[in-house]
Amino acid sequence: MKIAIFSGELSGDLIGGALARELRKIDPDCTFWGLGSSSMHEAGVEILADSASWGAIGIIETLSKVPRMLTQISPLVKKALHERRPDVVVLIDFGAFNVRVARYCKQIGIKVLYYFPPGAWRRSGDNGAKLARITDVVATPFQWSADRFNRLGAHAVMVGHPLLERVKSEMSRNEFADQFGMDPTHPIIGLLPGSRKHEVIHNMPALLDAARLIYQKVPDAQFIIGVASSISEEMMAGYLSGHKELRERLSDIWHEFAQEAETKVWKPVARKASSLASAKTTGLVTVGGVVLPMEALDTEIKRQDRSDKAKSKALPPTVLAKGISYELMAHSNVLLTCSGTATLEAAIFTTPMVIMYRGSRLFELEYKLRGIKKYPFIGLPNILAGRMIVPELILQNAPPEAIAEHGLQLLNDPECRQQARSDLKEVRASLGEPGASFKTAKLVMELARSK
Repeated sequence: MKIAIFSGELSGDLIGGALARELRKIDPDCTFWGLGSSSMHEAGVEILADSASWGAIGIIETLSKVPRMLTQISPLVKKALHERRPDVVVLIDFGAFNVRVARYCKQIGIKVLYYFPPGAWRRSGDNGAKLARITDVVATPFQWSADRFNRLGAHAVMVGHPLLERVKSEMSRNEFADQFGMDPTHPIIGLLPGSRKHEVIHNMPALLDAARLIYQKVPDAQFIIGVASSISEEMMAGYLSGHKELRERLSDIWHEFAQEAETKVWKPVARKASSLASAKTTGLVTVGGVVLPMEALDTEIKRQDRSDKAKSKALPPTVLAKGISYELMAHSNVLLTCSGTATLEAAIFTTPMVIMYRGSRLFELEYKLRGIKKYPFIGLPNILAGRMIVPELILQNAPPEAIAEHGLQLLNDPECRQQARSDLKEVRASLGEPGASFKTAKLVMELARSK
């Protein structure tokens, strides 16, 4: 059996990799090729072009990627489809490109299964009628989505959400806190600035300022920043301190313990952290629990830290954590998070959150022109719930003060926090049961064998 799988950006690649592994369990002789990245490659898919950097938010950002897609990727895909003639083409999200692929496949007589169709979260409207004409099967995460696509003429099946297969925690709260020398009995606030470089650039300063404000009100609060695989620790260090000396020292520590950090052997790094820091030192904690003691900074920096003005701007001890985002989501009391897939992953853990998004002037202009009228919410938990169940702050409405105010309310008001958890449980229930990859793999094989 020959299967082509086309995904865009990180989330689609993860979904495609999981699907390829399930397909191979059903038919070990399956061969795969397509568009994707590391997850699909590791699952045995021949990658024609790496899609890791194709993710975009908004029309303006998407348009910047169109020329390459049209002039390089589209001809490559059409040529491969024409020559290889797969039994089924599986398209994963990424509607701006994959809808074109579906149309071409129907023109040349290749079967199409659209897994996680664009706009799957919509509960009403006729958006999707076009998809019904150019697909053979639509595998969608939500029951209301399957009902809507079927009403529009598609053959749609609800398979559940693929996130349920991989979003899980393997540590207890005590084990998680122990990795970084944190106190599990004190509040832990997770900061998730985004997985794209421009998201970090626009969101990180506001999140750090919000952390400072929260720390002034809750002095035993502990902060941990989730660093996406696509973002370097060195870039994040630049936000934690503007001091060149600090960044250089952090870089030395990272290089020294790179192997431990990459393989998640945290204990030796934590022991090194303890040896670096004195018992009474308040320091900057970084990847793997490594502490940079304040006494390691030069005299001028320490002098500034003693001033009242510097203290009001100083960061609390802060962790940079890479590769354990799900543990961060599971064990944070509150999350301050960039809008995106992370908000739905956090909803699976029912972790109270404040959703925020800040962007460029062009993004702000686009949002003002069309976003407010078209979409009442930007956060996936609110979109799926159909109402505001967690605070979301966008662009000019996302200053550090507002982020901190909502974060403090969730920290300090048990009733507010419990209501958020209860509402998020409903969102979690709407995602169905785990097993989306297996269910979709069965649909792919049934389609491939049909006449």
